Amino acid sequence: MHEQDDSSTEKTDMTEMITEESVVSKVQELMETLDSIKKYNAFATSFKKFTLIIVSFLAVFFVIMGTLEFYDMKSPLGSSVFFSASFLALLIPISGIVTGVLFVRRKVNAVRTGEWKEELSHGFPSALKMLGELDWETTFDEISLGKLSYVLYGLMKATAYWVITFSAFRLLGTVVTLLVLQRTETFGAVFWAALAMLVVLFTLGNDLLKRYKEILSLDLLLIELRWFSFEFRKAEF
Repeated sequence: MHEQDDSSTEKTDMTEMITEESVVSKVQELMETLDSIKKYNAFATSFKKFTLIIVSFLAVFFVIMGTLEFYDMKSPLGSSVFFSASFLALLIPISGIVTGVLFVRRKVNAVRTGEWKEELSHGFPSALKMLGELDWETTFDEISLGKLSYVLYGLMKATAYWVITFSAFRLLGTVVTLLVLQRTETFGAVFWAALAMLVVLFTLGNDLLKRYKEILSLDLLLIELRWFSFEFRKAEF
């Protein structure tokens, strides 16, 4: 009987140690992660405006290029005038990317984080209070939405890079072949599109790899949080 009491006491002490030390640490890790999720959600709230900025600047660029080609066919502008105007027109989508990226960064940097630190500094009771007030389902939805927006933002930015690179390569290639070979075009659009894709992948490779790893981390986080939510709800404190 005495041995059973000792065993029960030891188990209780171990439970208290796990509860008071591990739970506070786990809550701190959770809140730090949720701060990161807030930044991902900033992508969600600003993605539509970012897309509108990129599409608007690209639309203006294509309209200008179409107008230049139309007038060049009607009354030739001269190769030097046409290509100079075309390269200047490339500044429009470049400005669009810069504007869009700066807009998103401003939104992300404006996210307030770490507001929970003071409350959590009070220890285990505060940790339990924070967990009890946490809306788990909303948190899961925010993680999923933030992940999707983060992916779409990366794809939209890569697409804009590709359009600019493709247009620049095609214009530059046309200039070179016209001056050197006295021909309007040697390589087709497919060649320049593929080359532009390779350049974009090389340029944004590290960024795309980083995003891929972060998406995997978010997937693992969702699984871990669902398990932690289940364990917390059935636990007795």
